Amino acid sequence: ERKATVDRAMGYVELYGAYAETEAVFRVDRLMALSSSLDDEDRRAFPFDPAAIDWPRYVQEVHLPSVVATARVRTAPGRRSGPSRLERGRQAVLSPDRQLAVFDLENTLIASNVVESFAWLATRRMSADERARFTLRTLREAPTLLSLDRRDRGDFLRYFYRRYEDAPVDRLRADAWELFSDLLLTKSFPAGMRRVREHRALGHRTLLITGALDFIIEPLRPLFDDVVCARMGERGGRLTGELVELPPTGEARALVMAEYADAEGLRLEQAVAYADSASDLPMLEAAGYPVAVNAEAKLATIARRRGWHTEDWSKAPGARRPLLPMAGRQ
Repeated sequence: ERKATVDRAMGYVELYGAYAETEAVFRVDRLMALSSSLDDEDRRAFPFDPAAIDWPRYVQEVHLPSVVATARVRTAPGRRSGPSRLERGRQAVLSPDRQLAVFDLENTLIASNVVESFAWLATRRMSADERARFTLRTLREAPTLLSLDRRDRGDFLRYFYRRYEDAPVDRLRADAWELFSDLLLTKSFPAGMRRVREHRALGHRTLLITGALDFIIEPLRPLFDDVVCARMGERGGRLTGELVELPPTGEARALVMAEYADAEGLRLEQAVAYADSASDLPMLEAAGYPVAVNAEAKLATIARRRGWHTEDWSKAPGARRPLLPMAGRQ
């Protein structure tokens, strides 16, 4: 709309610029001959005589002001009679016609990641000295982890999750509930959690696709109809450090969506997908209604170019922002 307004204004500038450079003399003899051929009543109804027009007043008070008003580019926001673009986008994704809502987890529903969850669980029973050494070691390794994650999410998860090897399963499952209340819930996006419930209230199937381990996201399961996540092998009541169910990443997420929709008798063109990263582009493209949430720069650019709906969800008020989250000591 704004581009059309600017183009129209430039058209006026070019048109009247040409007029300003032109000198012309217009003859009115044929016009007056036509006027003379009319009877008095028609001549009063159709006054052809240019001399009857108050030209100075017409040009100064009528013609030029109307040209300027039409050509001027509006800089102040106009009054809208209908819903905004954001409101229209929300109405579209929350339409009763939608059938499936698929959510990413990290930075889409919760401002946390697998490293923070591990740090919280690992420090649960550490002494102060052990915590200090753990923090320094983890921060020193951060650039390597970030580089690996950017290169291949699946390889990163397999590499990082080996740290759980020999961890007691029952203890981790119990600690995971406190992890949820102490860390994950406080770093959640309340608007995102509400959105999941809104979809369910409308009768849409809800699916969470995440690289997080099953026991970590266990407290979130009741929020969704189904969850696709990572699962680690167990031996003698302890974790093996090897994944027996790999979490889908990249193109695999789109495949999971397609298989899930087919199994449930749902149509992907009536699906809504929520994600924050360009690495989730296949998942977003597979849905009829993609939503970029708290989008990183690359995804934000893509979403803007394609006209996708976007959301900016804030963390719960008062949430802590430590450099590396740690559990309360026991």
